[in-house]
Amino acid sequence: MSRAAKGLARWTPTVLTAALAAGLGLGGCAPQTGSGARVATEPGTAGNDAGSSGATQGVAIALGFAATSDVIVEGLLAASPAWARIAGLHAYDGKVARYDRASIAAYLERLATWSAALDAFGGASDPTTLSKVDALDRAILKSRIALERHNLADRELPFTDPRYYEELFDVGSYVKFDYAPLAERARALVTHEEASLREVGAVTENLRPVLSRPVLETAISSYRGFAEYLRGDVVKLVGGVGDAAFQARFATTNAALADAAATLASRLEREWLPRANDTAHVLGREKFLRFVAAQEGREIALAEFEAMADADLARNKAAYEALLPSVKVSRPAAGELLREATRLMEASRAFVLDKKLVTIPSEDRAVLEESPPYMRWNAAFLSMPGPFDTVRTGYYYITLPDPSWPKAEQEAYIFPFGTLLATTVHEVYPGHFLHGLFMRRAPTRIQKLGDSYSFTEGWAHYTEQLMIEQGFGAEDPQSRLGQLSDALLRNCRFVVSIGVHAKGMSLEEAERRFMQDCFQDRASARQQAVRATFDPGYFAYTLGKLQILELRSEAQRRLGDRFELRAFHDALLGFGAPPVALIRELVLERLAP
Repeated sequence: MSRAAKGLARWTPTVLTAALAAGLGLGGCAPQTGSGARVATEPGTAGNDAGSSGATQGVAIALGFAATSDVIVEGLLAASPAWARIAGLHAYDGKVARYDRASIAAYLERLATWSAALDAFGGASDPTTLSKVDALDRAILKSRIALERHNLADRELPFTDPRYYEELFDVGSYVKFDYAPLAERARALVTHEEASLREVGAVTENLRPVLSRPVLETAISSYRGFAEYLRGDVVKLVGGVGDAAFQARFATTNAALADAAATLASRLEREWLPRANDTAHVLGREKFLRFVAAQEGREIALAEFEAMADADLARNKAAYEALLPSVKVSRPAAGELLREATRLMEASRAFVLDKKLVTIPSEDRAVLEESPPYMRWNAAFLSMPGPFDTVRTGYYYITLPDPSWPKAEQEAYIFPFGTLLATTVHEVYPGHFLHGLFMRRAPTRIQKLGDSYSFTEGWAHYTEQLMIEQGFGAEDPQSRLGQLSDALLRNCRFVVSIGVHAKGMSLEEAERRFMQDCFQDRASARQQAVRATFDPGYFAYTLGKLQILELRSEAQRRLGDRFELRAFHDALLGFGAPPVALIRELVLERLAP
């Protein structure tokens, strides 16, 4: 035991808990002026001195991992109330993060302290032996903190990406999910809007004078969408709730937030866009590799990373080109798109059950709707209640083409039948929606909160290939072509993410890669190339899929004839959604006889 730990061993649990809460910076807001708390002045420098780390680790060891992790989780949730709400923790309704510079700096300091506290467990000098469950929880927390620190200190998102502040305007969870009576949700929504109005000034105060043009253009579109959503759907739902006093309060606050979103979009267009450039979003080789390590929970050399991307692209491109001449591609009419997607959603669920591919943990269902205005930059996505929520209905959204586009681009944007099949599998069964049902059964709070990009999107992308392998849609060769088309889309995201952020690729080159190598229409290619600027982690789809396929091959090798798909998938989904690298051995152990 360290000297610091010995000195703390005589403390009572109550005193230790209070000391740990203070020492680890429990809470989501920056200290108020005059509190005496130290605020970091440079990103990434706070809380790293040896004395501070030693004292922190001593307190953590004396208190134990369970209490230490509880303090850290509470701190993370308090600092990120939007994340808490997504998980279904409605004690955080009506709350938003603090966005002034002092609060951001103080949060960075707390993150460094929490990371140091977790380093007290699991290392060579660890005086305790963590159970496998606790060891995984520790690894998940370390990964979450590493990514948070990277996004704040390395990518500096509060200062470089206007979309970092979307939480202030996103009240969709109060509107869409029926987790409480409407009057109660409406009160929380107004409280959220009032809190947001207190923070919205920080957005333009924090943003640097010169930003990335494509990042700005996406943000401008998003904030205009928020203004439309607040003035439209939100008013329709909440406009008749409560007494006259509440209605007056809602009308004033909601209109003010809608105006703030519209004003922000206008200011970004008028003041920032003229001085924007086409390179400010580029991370560069070293920063990109640090980002990959933070997101994936392991370091990967750029040459290895690039080889993985190129090899899978080559495999899928060859298969696509071999199949394409024999397949006549067709699309549903725009007016039939949502109806056809609903049919596929039900058919895929029945297929999963019939083939015993993976357990479906409940009878909860998803509902299909058109995408809301502020999410129309994405072709399709799923929004579902979090693992702690009482409401059970999820929403599968599909974006219809922008009517302002040329007619040919509108028609090309509609999913072909095969791509619609793959997308529906990805978003609902056995993709995101089914995974969300498993999240509710994860064994610990930390595992329920885990939300690794590579696991979440890797699983959904993997299921597209799985369903084709097992014969779903086999009566129509468009099904296989659609799966390959979606795989190629994700392959190009992988190579473009590397190219844009580590290899000097321009957005024009990226757009051409999507069109020429991955056979995307021009509108989709442009949209996907731009996404690389604000979502460099979108390589996670293919990377996660490849990691799952490799793990499945290893399980098959070890088990031989005893391997069974449903057992493998149930084991894989049984830990929530951590980075795949963190659960490899745990999955194999769970499958071992």
